Amino acid sequence: MAEKTRPPAKILHIISTLDTGGAEQNLFRLVSTLDRGSFTSEVVCMRSPGPVAARITASGVPVRPLHMRPGVPSPLGVMRLWSTAGRFRPDIVQCWMYHANLMGLCLFMPGRTVWNIRCSDMDLARYGGAYRFAVRAGAALSGIPRAVIVNSDAGRKAHEAIGYRPRRWVTIRNGFDTELFRPDASARSAVRAELGIDEHALVIGLVGRLDPMKDHATFFQAAAMFLETYKDATFVLAGRAVTADNPALTALIPASAPRAAFRLLGERDDVQRVLACMDIAAGSSVYGEGFPNALAEAMACGVPCVATDVGDTSLLVGDTGIVVERGSAQALCRGLETLARMGPDQRRRLGARARTRVETLFTQKNTTAAYEDLYRKILTSSRS
Repeated sequence: MAEKTRPPAKILHIISTLDTGGAEQNLFRLVSTLDRGSFTSEVVCMRSPGPVAARITASGVPVRPLHMRPGVPSPLGVMRLWSTAGRFRPDIVQCWMYHANLMGLCLFMPGRTVWNIRCSDMDLARYGGAYRFAVRAGAALSGIPRAVIVNSDAGRKAHEAIGYRPRRWVTIRNGFDTELFRPDASARSAVRAELGIDEHALVIGLVGRLDPMKDHATFFQAAAMFLETYKDATFVLAGRAVTADNPALTALIPASAPRAAFRLLGERDDVQRVLACMDIAAGSSVYGEGFPNALAEAMACGVPCVATDVGDTSLLVGDTGIVVERGSAQALCRGLETLARMGPDQRRRLGARARTRVETLFTQKNTTAAYEDLYRKILTSSRS
């Protein structure tokens, strides 16, 4: 008699929000590329659905919102989670980030629950009480889930330092879609035309939401210094709240820097096109990054990077860009000047090496395979 084929294992993903962000994008890439002959997924969003929810749904994966308010405990939210889990009957509960990690424990499946930590050395003093509680409670409860995934060596080290002691650490680097993020000469020309930037101008970009960890203040200070020498350079910034009508953002631009040198685009759903218009991509984060998505996406687009030494940035960039001291506008400016002096041809060669590095080491195929391998090991040991 032929052996009975097992149905696909059910993976329930729990995440705090589905706004545009690194963890949310990584969740989308994972659920849309998991082998559906072996795994079926549903996603629980603790708040109301954000922009990434539509992409997940379009990939054929249902999204179940709990409509919880930020930072407010919600028995009704827990009941909605129980209802979803009772109907779906997950084989594995995959949690994403601190609040969702704690929420996942409400399903009382410790042997089949996996946490996911996406950041490194967070400066907790800059965030609210609910966030600080979730991080510290996570440390106390970290021995309960089956495993804790980190996307960086720096993330594991930082969380061990604050008391995280899981049964098992698993490191799975972020993976990237190198078909979507690729060099694109037509997009380069089109975006520059849309933004009123000369085809031959030197364009430096930064992609990231307005958040203390991204340290836009240091970036703008470095830009002002850079413009003293490279007066015709243009800086393109994209990300949530990074807009010309946001006084919290524009107050960070030094008075000495001409406002005409900056294009503040806000949140974009075509980041790959924006990256394609750049000659240099920058990262100015001062803490908290684990494995920076924006830098890897720029590299995949063939754009060389200058970035601060936070998280696993050095591992990501390797010898294809420049990594500088964090929190130093002078160091960031010097790094930008080094690439500016190279000229277009040398920067293109460096960018090509950056893309090859992502294609070789950090593909979504590799990342998805690592998650699938972990899930299979958990399922096998649970059945034995």
